[in-house]
Amino acid sequence: MTLELVTICWNAAATLSRTLDSVLAQRVLPQRYRIVDGGSTDGTLEILERYRPRFEFAGVAFSVESQERVPGAAGIPSAWNQALKNLQCDIVGLLNADDWYEPTALQTIVEAFQAEESLDAVSVAVQMHHDDPSKEWLFVPQSLSRLPWKMPIPHPGTFFRRRVYEKLGLYDTRYRISADYDFVWRCYLSGIRWKYIPVPLVNMQLGGMANASRALARRETYRIARNHSHFLDFRPALAFVLRILTGR
Repeated sequence: MTLELVTICWNAAATLSRTLDSVLAQRVLPQRYRIVDGGSTDGTLEILERYRPRFEFAGVAFSVESQERVPGAAGIPSAWNQALKNLQCDIVGLLNADDWYEPTALQTIVEAFQAEESLDAVSVAVQMHHDDPSKEWLFVPQSLSRLPWKMPIPHPGTFFRRRVYEKLGLYDTRYRISADYDFVWRCYLSGIRWKYIPVPLVNMQLGGMANASRALARRETYRIARNHSHFLDFRPALAFVLRILTGR
C-alpha cells in the first residue's frame, strides 16, 4: 500500500522546516511528496531545495511545482486540485505548510487502511496550537451526522483513498475557505466508509485563513450546509446564527 502527501504553500519560510522535518521523522515514509507553491518570495523555495536531497536519500519521490492560476478559482482548493489530478498512490494526505505530524502518524494511517480494505477515509485527532496556551484545544473526530451544525472532522488529520477523489471529484474552487467542508459533505452523502482514531497525531497551528476571515467562513459554511441539507432542515441557519453570537 502506497501513500502520497501534498503540501501547498505560499511564503511559508517561517514554519515550513518544521513541517518537512516532521515528514522525514515518520516511521513509515510516504512514497511521494508533492509541493505546490503559490509564488513564494520569502525563501520558501530555497528551503524546499535544501530539503530535496534528504527526501531523495530517504527514497521519497519529492517534487516542487508552481501553482497554475485558474481564473475565478479560489487559490487553496485550486492548488489542492492541481496536485490531486495526478495521484499515483493508494492513500493521500494534505499537510498544511504550518502543520506537522507526530512520528507515528503515517504508520497509524497505513495500518488502519491495511486492516480494512473497505475503508475510504481515516481521521485522527488534531492538536490545535495557539500562541496563547489557554486557547489550545484538541479536535477529536466526531460523527459526520453533525455536519449540518459544524465541521465534525479535522481535515488536516484526514486521509483518503485515491478512489474517493476518483469517485466524487476534487474540491470546489468556488469556496475560498470552506472547500474541505463541502468535500466532507459530499463524502457523507455518498456513504463512504470512515474510521475515527481519537489519538492526536497531527498538529495544527491556529491563525490560518479561516481564523482570519471568520465572516467569510461563516457565509461559506452556511451556504454549503444549506446546499447539502433538506430544504426544511433548520440546523444550518441556526448554526449560522450561533456562530455569529459566539464569535466563531
